[in-house]
Parts: sequence; C-alpha cells; structure tokens
Amino acid sequence: MTPRLFTVRAAADPRAQVLVLHGGQQHSTDPTSWRQLSVLRSRVFASAIARAGAPHGLSVYFLRYAVRGWNDAAPLADATWALDRLREQRPDLPIGLFGYSMGGRTALRLAGEVDTLVTAAAWVDRADLPSIRPPRGGRVLLLHGARDEVTAPEGTLAAAERLRRQGADVSVRADLDDTHGLVRQARTWHRLAGEHLVESLPGSARERHP
Repeated sequence: MTPRLFTVRAAADPRAQVLVLHGGQQHSTDPTSWRQLSVLRSRVFASAIARAGAPHGLSVYFLRYAVRGWNDAAPLADATWALDRLREQRPDLPIGLFGYSMGGRTALRLAGEVDTLVTAAAWVDRADLPSIRPPRGGRVLLLHGARDEVTAPEGTLAAAERLRRQGADVSVRADLDDTHGLVRQARTWHRLAGEHLVESLPGSARERHP
C-alpha cells in the first residue's frame, strides 16, 4: 500500500499550490478508499477550495494516505512525500495546507514547511503541541464546530495559542453550530477555507492584481 496524490484542479497559470489532507482513525492498517466518510468530506472541501481558487491561479491536490490510521504518525510520512512531489514539479510556487480531522493533526505538525495553513475539526493531541511551528507566511485559520463530539474544540484552541506565542497571525472560528462532519454550516466552512488560502498565499492572483 502506498499513498496516492490526485489532482483536483491544475491551474493553467499556477500562482500557488494547495495540498488537502483527509481524516482517518487512531489505529488502522486498512487501506484508504473513497468510500470512507472522512475521505469524502475532505474531497468536498478540496473541490470547494478549487472553485474559490480558480480565478486566482491555485492548483489543488488531494492526498490519500496509504493506510487509514494515525499509527504513530504514519500520515506525516505520506504528507511529506506529497509535499516533496509538489516542490519537485513547481519549486517556485508557495504551498498551502488544508487538513480535516486527522489531516488537521498532520497539517499542524507540518505547518512550518509550508506558507499557510487551514485546519477543520482538527484532532489535536497535547503531545503534538511542542512540535507545532508557524507556517512561513505566518497566517493560520483554524475551524471547529462548536458541537464536535469527535475531536474537541479545545484542541484547536490550544494549537491556536501555541502558534500565537510563536508570532503567527491566527484566526479561529469555533463558534458555529456544527458537528464533526461540518455539514450543517458547510457553505460557511468552505467559504472561510477558500478565502483564507487565496488571500494568504503569496503567489495568489489577488495579491498580484489587487
């Protein structure tokens, strides 16, 4: 089993790249598939980000991990491989990360290697906090439903505090009435994620042509 990188949208004149990371389980060696809810939910986010970024030169990619579980940080290796692939194909372009649930945990751990970051319903383990570094561009958006009973909003707030102490410009939305699936307020979540990535990636067309 190996990770797979999919193109959601390849911009004709790319100004930046976004990598989307899906959720999973704490322990599982089952292979990932499109039938898994966390993969499907993340793929919907990826499509929404691609639509938002279409006028602004964003290319969007989706990583499917080799296996479904965190399993002592297995997704970190898969995501690092995917980031290396993006850098190899366009080393001149900035990169943004979006992570949902377990993908949010992965994205937070890799934030220092990219230019901006968005997480949604992130699974944050307290043991991860010392390893979290701000993205190069300094801007972060953390999203969490107020009624999430799978991953605690308090973890997102702790990650926000950790990043702020290191000088990051962190925005948090954890006040909306939604559960872990983030479907009740889906349009709002999609809009917030897309706007942040377009506005904070330094190569975006909006920044070049205000």
